[in-house]
Amino acid sequence: MISTVRSSVKRQARLGESKRMGQHRGILTPEERARIMELQDLLIERFVEQREAVAKGQEERVKTVEAEIDSLLREKEEIEKWAAVGSA
Repeated sequence: MISTVRSSVKRQARLGESKRMGQHRGILTPEERARIMELQDLLIERFVEQREAVAKGQEERVKTVEAEIDSLLREKEEIEKWAAVGSA
């Protein structure tokens, strides 16, 4: 059984990150903006998948989707970090 407390804490942390999705510190190139938008769309899809997997008790799928979410968030943060460095 998936720990609902653990999932809830992770979800709250990720929701805090997703609230900041539109906030970019630096100037992004058109390509970077397009990739950020693509990543945001992918993240929304993965969060929906995660919610469905949790509801169905599919623990392995939840773990897989969480790993995908983490990877997408890391890529998004890297793009934003380099944009911030480039605009400094």
